[in-house]
Amino acid sequence: MFDIGFLELLIVALIGLIVLGPERLPKAAHSLGLIIGRIRRGFSQVQQELEREVRMQELKDKMKDPYATFMDEAEPPKKTSTAPPDEDTPKNQNPPNNTRPQSHE
Repeated sequence: MFDIGFLELLIVALIGLIVLGPERLPKAAHSLGLIIGRIRRGFSQVQQELEREVRMQELKDKMKDPYATFMDEAEPPKKTSTAPPDEDTPKNQNPPNNTRPQSHE
């Protein structure tokens, strides 16, 4: 989430140690950890609620049109050609015979 390296964390810890002192630093770190945990849980709950609402809306949309659900899951229908056959090739033409007559020598 944050792009903080080890050196930056070390500098912040040293500044905290200088400002708060060795007696209050552990208590402050604990309190900060609790606050960050509460914030993360709050964001997680909001995200879960949004996902639940989106799923409910999708289900409501599918309930309105059940045939759309069936068509969504199936493969799209293949297009069949309705164009007339080419004018150059007759319909009942046999394929050419590619065999050569055998010569009797």
